[in-house]
Amino acid sequence: MLRSIDELKSAPIGLQAPFDIATPGRATLHCERIYRHLPGRRLVFRARWHDTDTLVKLFFRAKDFDRERAGLRAMAAAQIPHAAEMWTLIDSAEESYFLGSEFLDDAASLQDCYAGLSAKQLLPLLRDALSIVGRLHGAGWMQADIHLDNFLLSRGKLFAIDGGGMSALASVPEDNVGMFFAQLVPDYDRLIPDVLDAYGEGAPSLAAVQAATIRMRAVRIARYLQKSVRSCTEFSVSTDRHRFIAMRRDMETRRLTRLMDEPDAEVGGARFLKRGNTATVIKVDCEGQDRVLKIYNIKNFWHGVSRCWRPSRAWVSWQNAHRLKLLGVATPLAVALRENRVGPLRRVAYLLTDFIDGENLASWLLKTDRKSIPEWLDGEIVRLFDIMWCSNVTHGDMKATNFMVFAYRLHVIDLDSMCWHGSQRKFIAAYRRDLIRFLQNWQGETREHFVQLLQPFAQRAGLLFPPN
Repeated sequence: MLRSIDELKSAPIGLQAPFDIATPGRATLHCERIYRHLPGRRLVFRARWHDTDTLVKLFFRAKDFDRERAGLRAMAAAQIPHAAEMWTLIDSAEESYFLGSEFLDDAASLQDCYAGLSAKQLLPLLRDALSIVGRLHGAGWMQADIHLDNFLLSRGKLFAIDGGGMSALASVPEDNVGMFFAQLVPDYDRLIPDVLDAYGEGAPSLAAVQAATIRMRAVRIARYLQKSVRSCTEFSVSTDRHRFIAMRRDMETRRLTRLMDEPDAEVGGARFLKRGNTATVIKVDCEGQDRVLKIYNIKNFWHGVSRCWRPSRAWVSWQNAHRLKLLGVATPLAVALRENRVGPLRRVAYLLTDFIDGENLASWLLKTDRKSIPEWLDGEIVRLFDIMWCSNVTHGDMKATNFMVFAYRLHVIDLDSMCWHGSQRKFIAAYRRDLIRFLQNWQGETREHFVQLLQPFAQRAGLLFPPN
């Protein structure tokens, strides 16, 4: 199929390869695979050019093309390993700007490595990446939108990509370093002392980088939560006066669309997991995949008045599920969200998540045939409270039924009371309440065990353990 520049410029998200492109004054270019598509701005794809695999960036705005080339020149001047420019084709009349660069064979992004390697295995790659960051800073440049996909491992060597993301170095370089480490879950913050020296001359202090990492992680999460409720590469959003619907693009199917268009139609034949005045929970089938649909009801007129001006509990849970995902805390994947609306007023809301086939923590501890609580579970609980402390997050309802044990992981559910705190004073008060509520689930030896386990967190929060 031959596509024109105008077709590609106006193509929405979801453009599929393969296809051919008529290049300015040259033969057609065969697009084999799309890596990135920003409608009306940029298309990044693999192509064959004179029998050679090439990474091609097609820009529809001259300023983006110029910025990409300037960034590549900056990387070359700083002697940063990068995919070098090979050729350009420009047609100003059609506003098409092609840039072909070296295609890195068998490349894996640092994000892929992060997902598939242990912390120990990842360590040398983090050092290589930080060395690149340090050399860029030394040359007066930085990756403004630094993330793990901007580093590719090919033939045992780490390369920097995305010249368009280059900008002049900010006056506070530790923020850029902190944003790099903020791409990792908080568990990896302990690696910062082991890799910071790879930055080279002029490295920020360890204390400054650690503080910046915590601060920039909050910034990154806030940006991601904004993306989760607008149409972008990862999420599909549709809205009108009567409803707001958001869903993950990678799970968007006819069945999912139909379910979110008419969620109440699922209730009749569904298996009920919970029947309540304010929330109904059912299990639904999505093309062979079990999901959980949670319906946040309106009890009566006055309850509706109290809820209509605020983000719904489904909205809050949707955003908190994505917050926990970025923090590395296990929780059912949030698949789709719907709010019924009357203009700006919110009514009944729906949240669709993955189904976790586990048991709540209280039931699991009662049934497990062990004389003592297993170490892995202790580790999960300690990790949860540690991440909450480092991230200024509290759950708000730490009853045992809000924790599911599945596949040697502790999954956190019921996220509508979860909160990120901008005030340290309010956070510590809420964190104390979480600790106290968690201990109220237990009696006897189990309680004593958790009191001892969580003692360090109580001391951090200034809480006398065991509380009265």
